[in-house]
Amino acid sequence: MVAIDKIENIAVIGGGLMGTGIAQVALLTGYDKVTIIDLNAKILEKSRNEIENRIVALESEKFEEIVLRAMNAVELIKTIDFKNKKSNFKAVGILAKNFDANRIMRRLKTDTDISKGVSDADFVVEAIPEILSLKQEVFKKLGQYTPEHTTLATNTSSLSITKIAQYSHRPEKIIGMHFHTFYPLLGMLIEITPGKKTSQESLELGYAVAQNFPCLLGERFTVKLQKETPGLIANRISLLWVVYYNWILEQAISKGISYEQLDAAGISFELLDRIGIDTMYHIYNYFEQVVSSDFAAGPLIRDLVSEGRLGKKTGKGYYEWDENGPIKNLPPVEKKTLDFLAENINEEYYLAFQLNEACRLLEEGVVKSYKLIDKILLKGTFVNGPFLQGKRKYKEWSKILHELAEKTGKSYLKPCEMMESGRFLSYK
Repeated sequence: MVAIDKIENIAVIGGGLMGTGIAQVALLTGYDKVTIIDLNAKILEKSRNEIENRIVALESEKFEEIVLRAMNAVELIKTIDFKNKKSNFKAVGILAKNFDANRIMRRLKTDTDISKGVSDADFVVEAIPEILSLKQEVFKKLGQYTPEHTTLATNTSSLSITKIAQYSHRPEKIIGMHFHTFYPLLGMLIEITPGKKTSQESLELGYAVAQNFPCLLGERFTVKLQKETPGLIANRISLLWVVYYNWILEQAISKGISYEQLDAAGISFELLDRIGIDTMYHIYNYFEQVVSSDFAAGPLIRDLVSEGRLGKKTGKGYYEWDENGPIKNLPPVEKKTLDFLAENINEEYYLAFQLNEACRLLEEGVVKSYKLIDKILLKGTFVNGPFLQGKRKYKEWSKILHELAEKTGKSYLKPCEMMESGRFLSYK
């Protein structure tokens, strides 16, 4: 096994939103060479320019600008003590050791030829679209072109590590390394996941690499899952809301309520545009296949994908986008919109969905502690997990879920046995 201090060269497959962010934190960690590989030279040029702009902004201490550009998180900025960040390696990496942007950028390489780009890589992170066949093809090539010692990681947020590794000829070297944000310098949570044949050595090395990446917001939090599961932990728990959310959209549209009306009333679609409509569409399709047909994408998102309106990256999604962010020309909220939401939206629903899916993860043995699940959600989404209230309200919430399952015709919304019985209470 290669020790963490022997890793010198990192390769990132994919120069899009995620690949750019992963390459940035790898550069700031101080690796001798970071190579981004993509078939499209224009994408590589855009990625390089974006990374340089981000590092220059860090160097000049424009932290607030970085957070606003990436996440539009005004309230989050108020919680961060930026004064001490510039001198903290865990926050800004080698910038804290007086490396300037020019010196750092000289370590960044790009390549359109995967065989050349990974030929001397010690660690590879794949960050391409959530399409299983594409990832399998990439890992087949990585199995051919990387040195034998190389650990291979996929940033998948939903797909099976075992299936991704299927044609690689080295499944013991392949792990999941999911950065729980599209801007990894601003996200604390990284989930490390094994496939069925992943070696313990590969998992440990992946954990060490992930934990060493700088994080501007706070201390990096890396968690190792006991086994793979669709959506991992943070996304899996959040995605159950999608089943009800898609039903809400369909019902609203059938009543003549547009998504612009819903947004004007407080249901924002901005995060979906930032993540990528196509990314969410592929995740819905995968969950439909391996979890439940209730996760099938609704007609609105299918139409957006077919029209090429994929969100911020294409300039059009739910919204039009420019350099300042989404362009929202929202209409006045109509009474029928408010009445519809009052009838169908309740914060308790969301918490009940979270508790139910978190209990399913405990049933599957993905993790062994509900306190760990709560911590993962806090670090990944900055909100408390469902167990704090769920310990008192699981019976009430189970009843709510039965009612919603009957109302929507979505059987997957029904509470699992561990939630309904309260058996999760013994999994502290």
